[in-house]
Amino acid sequence: MRHRWGPSVAIALRGTVFLIWPASVAFSQNPPPAGNAVVKYDNLQVHSEANDSSNVVQTLKKGDALNLGIQIRAANANWCSVRLPGQSVRLGYVQCLGIEVKESEASAGNASGPEGGADVAAGGSANGARPPVHLSIGRPSAPSSTEYGRIAAEVVHGGMLDGRKVSDFDRAAEGGGQAAMIRAAWAHYAAGDFELDHGDSDSAVEQYRAALPYAEQQPNLLFSILLRLAYIHLRRSEFSTALAYLERIQKIQANSPIVLQMMGEAYYGLNRIDDAIKVWRTAQSISRSGEVAELLERAERDSAAEAGARSNETSHFVLRYQGSATPQLAAEVLSTLEEHFNSLRTALDFTPVEPIGVVLYTQQSFRDITMAPSWAGALNDGRLRIPVEGLTNVTPDLSRILKHELTHSFVFQMTLGRCPTWLNEGIAQWMEGKRSNESAKFLLTIYDRKQHIPFERLAGPWNGFPTQLAVYAYAWSLAAAEFIISKSGPWGISRLFANLNSASSFENAMTAALQISYADLDRETADYLRKTYAQ
Repeated sequence: MRHRWGPSVAIALRGTVFLIWPASVAFSQNPPPAGNAVVKYDNLQVHSEANDSSNVVQTLKKGDALNLGIQIRAANANWCSVRLPGQSVRLGYVQCLGIEVKESEASAGNASGPEGGADVAAGGSANGARPPVHLSIGRPSAPSSTEYGRIAAEVVHGGMLDGRKVSDFDRAAEGGGQAAMIRAAWAHYAAGDFELDHGDSDSAVEQYRAALPYAEQQPNLLFSILLRLAYIHLRRSEFSTALAYLERIQKIQANSPIVLQMMGEAYYGLNRIDDAIKVWRTAQSISRSGEVAELLERAERDSAAEAGARSNETSHFVLRYQGSATPQLAAEVLSTLEEHFNSLRTALDFTPVEPIGVVLYTQQSFRDITMAPSWAGALNDGRLRIPVEGLTNVTPDLSRILKHELTHSFVFQMTLGRCPTWLNEGIAQWMEGKRSNESAKFLLTIYDRKQHIPFERLAGPWNGFPTQLAVYAYAWSLAAAEFIISKSGPWGISRLFANLNSASSFENAMTAALQISYADLDRETADYLRKTYAQ
């Protein structure tokens, strides 16, 4: 989301510093992720392994939120692997009777079967808008049969994946015996879950794909494996691949609500809005869902606003524009976006797989459809939404806006939506060409008076910020991104993003990649501003 820098902002940044925040300043923060389960008892022990004799790594309190992973049935208890919401690394194992799955998640399927429940996907909008639609789906749960639990315990133990044990199950299945093939499928399934829990989606895909041939004659198991593969590709914005898996699932079980929801997500990501509306309406006719209702309402708003709109396409973009935007402007926008795409691909060493949707609006339509805050000059919520009222060609300002918003698409896909807002907005500003020369004095005054807002508190959405607070957040975030890039170059950002996909928290990823903690970042950003601009 790009701030619309108006005259009052220019005064704040170029003239006398007046934007000083009291220590008790109140501002919107990202609420803690809800998880898909809650702790039922006052004290619930989390064990390192799925048995009572293993180490207790943490004690949870009643009401604590969790995300569920695999379920393992032992002789005397059922164990559930759990992780904290927003984290990719498993916390440990708890006895399943100590937690309660939320009804909204269980309603996606049968929580006890391979097609079952959900684990809320890590996501959220890094640039202040609502989460892009394609990441709102839940994660399918693991099978809970007794034999699966036994095999999962053999394949994953001591917090490690035993690849040799997986190979043993493969060799046992070479003779083609049905029971042995099912065990091999479950072994790869459990291995895939382990890799997914540890943020390695490539290895998870390999494991799930290895399970497919063994599960061909087992519809329920095949359903579950395909659903997991579709889930991963959907999270990675690989919509065409996800849709191929979902269409295969439809041949096994037609009109599953969770499959229809995911198909709608894939269609929406592919800019096939009418197809998304169709499958979401079907899903609602089978089983009402508040989440799908919100997605459907949004898609119907888009469809109504874009009715009669013209469209252009390139290899990387699908653009729709209203009558107030001229064909010449549309063509120039696409040409400019292609230039920025190539620039960002080189700088970030990443290439989005699917074409990115772009919509050009009149100013009023932009407000009506996006419901963006008044200070927002454009929006990226999975599609680039750009107001172009009165423009007939791409101006330098519009070019910068396009690069800013396109950067968000790259960052979102590189981090699977886990990039904190301050870094996402800081990088987007840096990529569009902004620097901190005009805001350094203003920011240092606030920092020296110990009235700055720590970056950790700017990690969540900003769409509830008042204008002056948004001005500060953008300027402070640009300074941090500028400092990080001066320290490690754009490749350091790519390294940070790579670590983020498997780290338990953003700060851990930042420490591993850049040797900087959040406390260091506040101080070193101020030091950078002082050395660079205040001499």
